[in-house]
Amino acid sequence: MIDIGTITNIAISIWDKIPPDLRDWSKSEVLNFFQKKMPQFFRFCRDKISTLWGKVPDGKVKSAVNKVTSIFVSLKDKIPDDVKKSLFEQVTGSQYDPDAASNVESLAEIVQTDEEKKAAALQMAYLIAVLGEMNQKQEVMLAGYMDALKMTEELKQEILSELQEAEKEFAKFAQELARLDEEFRRTSIDTAKAKKEANDIIDLI
Repeated sequence: MIDIGTITNIAISIWDKIPPDLRDWSKSEVLNFFQKKMPQFFRFCRDKISTLWGKVPDGKVKSAVNKVTSIFVSLKDKIPDDVKKSLFEQVTGSQYDPDAASNVESLAEIVQTDEEKKAAALQMAYLIAVLGEMNQKQEVMLAGYMDALKMTEELKQEILSELQEAEKEFAKFAQELARLDEEFRRTSIDTAKAKKEANDIIDLI
């Protein structure tokens, strides 16, 4: 039996491939760095999600899932709202809309087919892969979200296989990420040094 923890753990393992110094989305320079240097990081997720939703003809399902997954992202503490919005829209290709009127329970009635459930589950999984560790509120919401989807073991296995493919894909990025991490660190040191020199000059005036 594949429990939801297995799916979540795979998503987190993708996050773990990001160098530690580049995991703090509360720092705007981290997001800016990825936007400029690693756009494929977001594009990979967005293309996967877009392909899955392309098999779902009912736009109401996608809209409902977008709202609920937006709420999930909004619960992420220590990240500014503008960064949450940017991350959500870059990963999913959809508008960030944490509508408080939406709820997880409603998904049980809205999301019906296996294609819809797969798209909904993987959208959440890719968001977890990008956002990283969850807080308690997110964990509770995730449990309710996956319960509402009522997935069969066969469908869970399909989702797991998709995530394992994603993990392999991200592994290809790991070497480049490490190089970029070193560049990021070096740039940060140079910036800090330049600021100190500027302040030293000001102090002398």
